[in-house]
Amino acid sequence: MKYFTSLFFFFIISGVRAQSVQIKGKIIDQSTGLPLSHINIGFSNSSVKSRSDAEGKYTISTNAKVKEVNYSGVGYKKQVRTIGKAEVQEFNISMEPLTQDLSEVSVVAAKQPRYRNKNNPAVELIRKVMEHKERNSSKFHKEMVYEQYEKLNMSLSISSEKAKKSSLLKKLPFLIKNSDSLRKPGKHLIPVFMQEKLSRYKYSGQGQDSTLVLGEKQSRIDQYIDEDGINEYLEKVYQRADLYDHDIGMGNQRFLSPIADMAPQFYKYFILDTLKDVSPWQLKVMVSPKNKQDVLFMGYLYVSLDGHYAVQKATLSVNNQINLNWVRDLQITLDYRQDSSGHYHLGKSVMSMDLGIFKEGTSVFGERTIMINDFVFGPQALQKKIGPNVIADQKVNRKTDDFWEKARHEKLSLTEQMAYTNIDSLKSSKPFKRKMAVAALLLSGYLTKGPVEIGPFNSFFSFNPVEGARFRFGGRTTDEFSKKLVFDGHAAYGTRDQKWKYSLGAIYSLTDRSIYQFPVRSLTLRHSFETQIPGQELNFLEDDNFLLSFKRGVNDKWLYNRKWMAEYLHETEQHISLRLSYKNQALNPAGGLRFIPQTEIPSPAIRELRTSEFSAELRWAPHEKFYQGKRFRRPINNGHPVFTLRGSIGMKDFLGGDYNYQSLTLNVAKRFFFSQFGFSDVVLEGGAVFGKVPYPLLNIHRANQTYAYQLTSYNLMNFMEFMSDRYASLNLQHSFNGFFLNKVPLIKKLQWREVISVKVLTGSIGAGNDPAKNPQLYRFPFDEHQRPRSFEIGNVPYVEGSVGVSNVFKFLRVDFVKRFTHLNNPGVSPWGIRAKINVDF
Repeated sequence: MKYFTSLFFFFIISGVRAQSVQIKGKIIDQSTGLPLSHINIGFSNSSVKSRSDAEGKYTISTNAKVKEVNYSGVGYKKQVRTIGKAEVQEFNISMEPLTQDLSEVSVVAAKQPRYRNKNNPAVELIRKVMEHKERNSSKFHKEMVYEQYEKLNMSLSISSEKAKKSSLLKKLPFLIKNSDSLRKPGKHLIPVFMQEKLSRYKYSGQGQDSTLVLGEKQSRIDQYIDEDGINEYLEKVYQRADLYDHDIGMGNQRFLSPIADMAPQFYKYFILDTLKDVSPWQLKVMVSPKNKQDVLFMGYLYVSLDGHYAVQKATLSVNNQINLNWVRDLQITLDYRQDSSGHYHLGKSVMSMDLGIFKEGTSVFGERTIMINDFVFGPQALQKKIGPNVIADQKVNRKTDDFWEKARHEKLSLTEQMAYTNIDSLKSSKPFKRKMAVAALLLSGYLTKGPVEIGPFNSFFSFNPVEGARFRFGGRTTDEFSKKLVFDGHAAYGTRDQKWKYSLGAIYSLTDRSIYQFPVRSLTLRHSFETQIPGQELNFLEDDNFLLSFKRGVNDKWLYNRKWMAEYLHETEQHISLRLSYKNQALNPAGGLRFIPQTEIPSPAIRELRTSEFSAELRWAPHEKFYQGKRFRRPINNGHPVFTLRGSIGMKDFLGGDYNYQSLTLNVAKRFFFSQFGFSDVVLEGGAVFGKVPYPLLNIHRANQTYAYQLTSYNLMNFMEFMSDRYASLNLQHSFNGFFLNKVPLIKKLQWREVISVKVLTGSIGAGNDPAKNPQLYRFPFDEHQRPRSFEIGNVPYVEGSVGVSNVFKFLRVDFVKRFTHLNNPGVSPWGIRAKINVDF
């Protein structure tokens, strides 16, 4: 069939070549010079139409005989251009705003050579909008209930030329057949993800918010890949947009609302038109950023002229110079509806985005629509129940087609209708499965072979001073083996120490769900014999990752750890988790590490330290979202705090334990958003060890001797440099998102973003844990010249800070790190350059 299709298009093109014409160009506002989106373009005496995109660019073509092309938009004078004889012609258009009689409002437009906020009628109008914002917003109601329908459609956007040459599409001709070529001229939209959701929300004045999901339906191809939490990422990218909020989020970026209190400091406003064909009359106001690189919107606001100064509609986009990665086009349309009390609530929100994450000609196009109905407020809202009913008590993801036909607030578009059929066909396609297997290998590092997965490949080879060259082979079972029971393990061998290391674990789900499906309730058993650097806990990375093998300075003090562990994990829907565990360890010093008692008479080194420890961890993360993988969980930081309390008890003589001790740690982490000024990640932590213990059981503070910047470690601290039995720390990371660099000539074109950090650690070691006062305790680590290598922090806290730039080449963060205190310790680096992979919008 593909050959007939190719021949058909060949003959069509050949037959119309002599009389086809294509017009393209760019459209700008004559007064501001800014590109204009949503300008209508059409040929005279023809039904062929087009519109300009967010960058003001357009393309329109026809095979008919045409002589003129027209340009029109609300608030602008219509323009006409005569078409020449060339097949491809370029018309760059400068649209002239209409001059309107604004006598209906007490605002008089005045031409000024330079834009100013003072005595600017458009700014005065926006300030009126701000003054009335609280009383116009639906948030004025302390109690409300509403039903929300949302749908998210993701498509692969491929240029028509590339679609013809694609080998994959030739093998899967139904993709082109079921694609949408009308939505974006010159492009084929091939659906790869479709999700619908119907929910009911209730807010009460007492802060008791509740949500009930009535139905959920999705068809997607990403489930072939290891990671299962793509929904959470998509929700963070395509966040709900509401002008009455101070910010509108997209990923980690925050767009300042054009009607936020400080918006006039960053936005320009222009009154374009008075719309008299609506009731009440509306003023059309154009908004644009004062600095084109800032993360701000451009577009139009429609403000009512009934004395309420309410925004009833908004169309927003971004310009092509904005410091925003991957986004080729962004369009947001917001419609507000007035309730019986005169307040406005968001009735419909549409956010569409074209993400250019692939090479030119191919992108990912997504559109999320949110619609709100059945809005009830006041005492009636408190009386309305949102608990389970006849519809909701069924499985939310097993709703029938009849349910969705009635539940949808609007019918699906052609692309959305094709999504379900398209994706179902893809799942049974062998070429597609092979492509997804390669994608899964690249993303997860594991090669799937039926009931088992082999990997991760980045840990097959590494090296360190103790083991020399380290070779590792491992794997885990898949859902094909069992969803409730997972085995994982590995074996490793070092060429220098000539020892085999291993790990074997089993995780069993205590629910009828998979062990990866939130909320988890599981039991884990594990036994291992492995190497480790004392005090190091590397989050989201294998300890033997090849890239972490490259380290600075001396790195010869390691442990062999023979460990038995049992753990019970219980998570709740409220994101409260309880982790109970028992751990039995035999620690043997390796490399240059020694366990030597601090006695006046030299004593032989102790070969083994045994611990028998019970521990508990209580974690509360309200409103938490995360990206769930099979090996770990990546948190999606949404600004809500996370509290973690850990405690442990070591028992002497219980299953071989050598010491009695207790430890307690409290960690509080939160992200603070500051709109145009970026965001700060703040982590406060404090801990204590109770009991008389040798230094391996103290708090050995997390250091970093690699060349990678690590957020949770001290990047210029040496391994095992500082220990304490009482400590407190502050970790502050702030990203300005380019607020300053966006305003520096030339540099702003690089779209770099400023980052700063400060890390402060204070701590002490009590007399009971000081080896100098307790001869039975181990002497602190020392070098080959018998000089100490580990210290108490003491009265002067450890302080380091960094200044850097992120978004280098769109994926790299580079920091200049400076250490400010304890510079006389041996082997100290007072400064260094560190880098980190950091991908964001």
